[in-house]
Amino acid sequence: MTNAHPLGSQPAAAAPAAPPTQGPGGSRPSAAAGSSAPPGQLTAKDRALGAVDAVAAAVAGLDRPEFASRLVTLRRRLRSSSCTVLVVGEFKKGKSTLINALVHAQVCPVDDDIATAKPVAVRHSPDPTAEIVLYPDPGDDQALGERRPIPFELLSAYATEAAGAPDVDRVERVVIGLPRNLLEGGLVLVDTPGVGGLGSPHTAATVAALPSADAVLFVTDASQELTQSEMEFLRTARAMCPRVMCIMTKTDFYPSWRTILQLNQEHLSRNGLPGRIIAASAPLRTHAVVHNDTSLNVESGYAELVHLLRDELAPQVAMATAGGVAAELAEILDLHEAQLRAELAALEDPERSADSVRELERTKEQAERLRGQAARWQHTLNDGVADLVADVEHDLRARSRELVREAEELIDTGDPAKFWPEFEPWLTRRATSDVVQNLTLLHQRSVQLCARVAQHFDADHREVAARLDIPAPTELSVSGVAQATFKPERPSFFSQTVSALRGSTGGFMMVSVLSNLAHTTFAGLALAPSPLLLGGVTLMMGRKTFRDEKHRMLAQRRAQAKQVVRRYTDDVVMLASKDTRDSIRRVNRQLRDHYVERAELLTSSTAEALSAAQNAVRASEQRRMQRRKEVVELLDRTSPARRAAAQVDRPAQPSGDTAARPVSAAATARGPVAQPAGAA
Repeated sequence: MTNAHPLGSQPAAAAPAAPPTQGPGGSRPSAAAGSSAPPGQLTAKDRALGAVDAVAAAVAGLDRPEFASRLVTLRRRLRSSSCTVLVVGEFKKGKSTLINALVHAQVCPVDDDIATAKPVAVRHSPDPTAEIVLYPDPGDDQALGERRPIPFELLSAYATEAAGAPDVDRVERVVIGLPRNLLEGGLVLVDTPGVGGLGSPHTAATVAALPSADAVLFVTDASQELTQSEMEFLRTARAMCPRVMCIMTKTDFYPSWRTILQLNQEHLSRNGLPGRIIAASAPLRTHAVVHNDTSLNVESGYAELVHLLRDELAPQVAMATAGGVAAELAEILDLHEAQLRAELAALEDPERSADSVRELERTKEQAERLRGQAARWQHTLNDGVADLVADVEHDLRARSRELVREAEELIDTGDPAKFWPEFEPWLTRRATSDVVQNLTLLHQRSVQLCARVAQHFDADHREVAARLDIPAPTELSVSGVAQATFKPERPSFFSQTVSALRGSTGGFMMVSVLSNLAHTTFAGLALAPSPLLLGGVTLMMGRKTFRDEKHRMLAQRRAQAKQVVRRYTDDVVMLASKDTRDSIRRVNRQLRDHYVERAELLTSSTAEALSAAQNAVRASEQRRMQRRKEVVELLDRTSPARRAAAQVDRPAQPSGDTAARPVSAAATARGPVAQPAGAA
């Protein structure tokens, strides 16, 4: 296993003094490095931050602390925004090696026998760092996990199944920071435990993280075409995350990888999934970086992968985040202008301002109804949450009943003492699959509830739905409560021998008693049984007793196994129901707080507009003329802010040397493979 320091132990050949500044044909350096936007071109994040500042300057003329608070929240959201990419796939498909090759550092432990057991997030940092994030206290819903720095030498102990580090059971994930240009734009690569299909014990936690991810890289290898379990996971991932891409690794090891690639593309197209698959080879990538070989880097597939992550995916995610911020900025400007225009109308024509005041009073009443406990959106939210709890729990219990039925049918087909080593993993996978399907239902219904509540505000629900806090369910494989342990009582050879002797003795005594009874009844007749008859009856009775005992013990083991299955499913339902209720409670709080804040903002805006219009009516002529001039200046200030907000979600026009080109041509023309930022 490789646990080298990400910078300290790299070979000298892999870290030249500085990467070339120009590639063949004068193109910009490397498909593996560079900022998320060409020099001199503002990114969507930069434009959004500029728009926030412009809106803050525009609304500064009015005493509206709620506007200032909301702008601070938007600015914080932009600065902390990132592009989180989950790297998922079955065990030993090359997920960790893929990330190591992307960042050119051995940060994700790789081993032939030991698999990744904890998520490993690799993000940008000025200096190499490593830390663990612990699970929060169970009793505190608002608590954040403790972050604890660790040395790089302990990465394997915390991240893999070879757990030997202190508090490893409390570790939620491992976070690694690296000075890499690829990560500088906010890209975060998350190495996840192998899913092994929907029934894998780690799949529940991975599926729970899908809604919060910006994209999913599904990793398979060229050893075989996509399996049924992989297709099931891909369908689930596509339902919960809109951006799912496939990577096929180990093309250097399997000569027939092109045939496998074509078959996989056909499978994806047949199932309505994106058919684009990138074939990649980590050894070729490493060799290309070490020897600064551009053509080999293109052949490895990593040039196309980096182009996908940095030039396609990251701008899309940034544009979506900036678009959500732009919509909120436009709403703030609308409220701000509505207040100013209502005041301006009253200032320009005080005699006709009574109609405007009455309209503002009606608007204020409507806004206050939105804020009240009896608001229709509150009823929609409360009823939706109640229905969500009932439907999700009913779905979970129905699945558990079906699981018990299938398990009992399997138990009745044989001896559980013999097939339990194979039955227990099946039971665990099947239960986890049910939890995953139930979690998928929870996510889909939560998004639908969010959309219904947003209709009361005539607002877009997608931005709120993307931030829903649905925590990962309990990992059933490591839980100390849900266990399917079965210890059958096998009869010993001595007990079986005693049972056979007991039956044989009973048969011998029965024949003897019948013989004596016949002798007494028919006096004088010699009716003593022959030794052959006596031995045959004795053997027959002993064999029957032995068989009856075996059937009794088998029935007892089956009953014990069924009891274990029922107890296990009850524990799973209990754990999953607790996670479900916690998730729904968090969703309820998040939606409630968001729309209460929105209703309060509408109420305060209409109240301020009404107050300004009433003051304008009562003001003197001189004061009205002075105030009218001030209001017009404030309205003029909003025009640049509105233009800045409108430009946020528009893609910037690239310069001539960075025009859009096909992926293969762009990857070929970008020049030598850039070295890690830390080496430069």
